[in-house]
Amino acid sequence: MELYLNTVHLGMKNHKYTLCDFQRAQKSYLKHHINNQHFGQTNLKCSNCDYVAYRKSNLTEHINNVHLGMKKFKCSQCDYRAATKGTIKLHMESVHLGLKDHKCSQCDYRAATKGRLKIHMESVHLGLKDHKCSQCDYRAATKGTIKLHMESVHLGLKNHECSQCDYRAATKGRLKIHMESVHLGLKDHKCSQCDYRAATKGTIKIHLESVHLGLKNYKCSQCDYRAATERRLKIHTESVHLGLKDHKCSQCDYRAAKKGTLKIHMESVHLGLKNHKCSQCDYRAATKGRLKIHTESVHLGLKDHKCSQCDYRAATKETVKIHMESVHLGLKNHECSQCDYRAATKGRLKIHTESVHLGLKNHKCSQCDYRAATKDRLKIHMESLHLGLKNHKCSQCDYRAATKERLKIHMKSIHLGLKNHECSQCDYRATTKARIRLHMESVHLGLKNHKCSQCDYRAATKGRLKLHMESVHLGLKDHKCSQCDYRGATKQSVQVHTERKHLKIYKFTHCDYKTNHKSNVMKHENNVHLNIKVSFLMTVITKHLQGVTLRCILTVKHHGIK
Repeated sequence: MELYLNTVHLGMKNHKYTLCDFQRAQKSYLKHHINNQHFGQTNLKCSNCDYVAYRKSNLTEHINNVHLGMKKFKCSQCDYRAATKGTIKLHMESVHLGLKDHKCSQCDYRAATKGRLKIHMESVHLGLKDHKCSQCDYRAATKGTIKLHMESVHLGLKNHECSQCDYRAATKGRLKIHMESVHLGLKDHKCSQCDYRAATKGTIKIHLESVHLGLKNYKCSQCDYRAATERRLKIHTESVHLGLKDHKCSQCDYRAAKKGTLKIHMESVHLGLKNHKCSQCDYRAATKGRLKIHTESVHLGLKDHKCSQCDYRAATKETVKIHMESVHLGLKNHECSQCDYRAATKGRLKIHTESVHLGLKNHKCSQCDYRAATKDRLKIHMESLHLGLKNHKCSQCDYRAATKERLKIHMKSIHLGLKNHECSQCDYRATTKARIRLHMESVHLGLKNHKCSQCDYRAATKGRLKLHMESVHLGLKDHKCSQCDYRGATKQSVQVHTERKHLKIYKFTHCDYKTNHKSNVMKHENNVHLNIKVSFLMTVITKHLQGVTLRCILTVKHHGIK
């Protein structure tokens, strides 16, 4: 009784070893400690595994706890169970009372027991991970960690289920972290270099290494992708190379490899939540990563990824991949359900549907009534029309365009003569479907919705109305003929003038008629030669009919018919 009172209630531990700080109330414990820790005498071995003990009671406790699953003692504050009261006591002190009296000398880590502190020292500071997984190259400091790894990674056992969502964890500790970070929003650990916060120090460490130090030590065996953790590498392999995207959106056919990615999709696409705002413009992003890409590409001009077939550059490999597929390979797998338009990405298909079929153009020009479906198109409009910025120059003439796409169209139509789109009602051909559409509306349907404010002139496009205003009402004719003093409002009008007056002479084959314009040859044929043919035919028909009538009269007289 006296020994019990001294050890349990008074905490008296009179027997201390001189070579370490081990203390116990009984000499027998000190003896076992010396034999086990300092002389390596461990005579009691478990028959089920390679565990060794220096006391029979420890071996019995191990068998009951690990192999038989006998955990008689339950925590009074939670459902935790243990094989011994001592383990329950440690659990109470570390989990519920927060008592972690053993501090690491090299960092601010604290442990409830010396054993756990020792494991921390060996694994973190000494890098000792002597236990290896039998199925992969994962290594850990303890067998318990290997066991957890086996169950969660290779067997998929995640027995701890969240009460508020369908998340499952391999350990209670991970479930607790999930609860605090996701449902309670507790992220007590802050990055020392930015405002990033995390629920655990381990996550902060990964963030520091990957974001601020650029350490990504896990390389994909199939491409040049590198990850900061094995888990992220696994997700990359499954989603990119194996095509495993098990998480499906409930509102569309989008699929993701992670629930987190699906959550971001739901918030940004279906709920419109974009909480990360650019400090230099009104751009908003769903994640900090996308905001970072925006800042680097738009405001800093950092586009480190280059196309291998042309001089196109982008901020991300994914954008270069999309460029390769759509431009060089011609892959446009997303088809519009209302017309034959095809897009390289769902985003572009969405823009097409909203602008063309739904008429949604939410971005308005601040200087005129022009509206666009995207900010990028509005920006192009501003630069080309209001600022006069046309940075893309044709290599064969002095034509300049605001975008590479427009320069490409110019090259095809003017210099290569490629007009692959044909009108269904006449022989008109154009380089783009948009021009065919304008042609249909203005020529065949007579739709000219843009009216001049100073006269009754109507145009099919704003561009043509602008030309009318400048040439007719403002007298602006900035384009001059190189061979005479003729001036026109457009290069096209000067080109027509040059062809008519200074270049080719068109001659009719059946007479000596000559003209400067090809269309006049057809008019001449219709007006002059077709009229002659018609007159000649009418004369022949008239004479023929007169002859028939005369023969009929002679026949009647010959037979005496009255």
